Amino acid sequence: MYHHIKKMMYTVNVGTPDVRFGNMLLEQFGGANGELAAAMQYTIQGWNCVDDLARRDLLLDIGTEELSHLEVVGALIRMHLKPMKENREAAEADPLICIAGGGGVDLRNSMGNAWTADYLKITGELDVDLRSNIAAEARAKIVYERLINYTDDPGSIDTLQFLMTREITHMKAFSAALESLEKSPFSIGRLAVTPGIGSEYFNASTGDGNEGETDMHGPWQSSFGLHPVESEMNGGPGLSIGDIKGIAGPEGRGKQDSGVKAATATDVLTVDPKPVPQTDAAQTGKQAFLRETPTK
Repeated sequence: MYHHIKKMMYTVNVGTPDVRFGNMLLEQFGGANGELAAAMQYTIQGWNCVDDLARRDLLLDIGTEELSHLEVVGALIRMHLKPMKENREAAEADPLICIAGGGGVDLRNSMGNAWTADYLKITGELDVDLRSNIAAEARAKIVYERLINYTDDPGSIDTLQFLMTREITHMKAFSAALESLEKSPFSIGRLAVTPGIGSEYFNASTGDGNEGETDMHGPWQSSFGLHPVESEMNGGPGLSIGDIKGIAGPEGRGKQDSGVKAATATDVLTVDPKPVPQTDAAQTGKQAFLRETPTK
């Protein structure tokens, strides 16, 4: 049950209305990284989370708070758009908002595009959804940070800083929830990826660039058990696709599989129309998981 309390989560004050800025603020009302998208995403994820009541509670807590953020953003937008109701020149600056929306908020972004459920990232897999939520909070934080750069109104800046800070709070909460799952950091879903190629960093961007670019190196090539593999175009062995069916060494590289059933969606690049029995495939997936999952 939802209950609305007639009190804003944050008191909004606008000294000098700015229709142009009010239009920009619509991005956080009906945009891809806005408060409605966050509220719907977290709430629906929570409703789907029937096997983990603790994290279900987390998702519903934050999803509900995002609705209160939507109310705050809406109040800020209406204050900035108020001149549209009183000034013809301001109204003509954006006919869509003035004529279609009456100078108020609408579920559209700053470019006038309608809100869509396509903005939502919901998979029903808790660890995957939590990662999406962390990224969503990071994107929203950046949008608020950029919006602050386009206004000099102290009250608007204070409101946006409040909202931006709460995005960071939510990032911390979602990150803690993800870490508390006690799974391998890269164990997505229930089955591990194919052994061998899961640890190969493929150097697929080679050659000297037009502006002095060259092959770069960093921890992304060697951390978490990764090791670099040169492209065949650069004289290297290429990816060990043959490792999927257990062919070791260079003779297995670049060869298509012939009969091993894919355990995950990651493996579909080598699926043959003649799969092995399900029991063998299940055992293959189990062995892959044991080899690829790090021990604590």
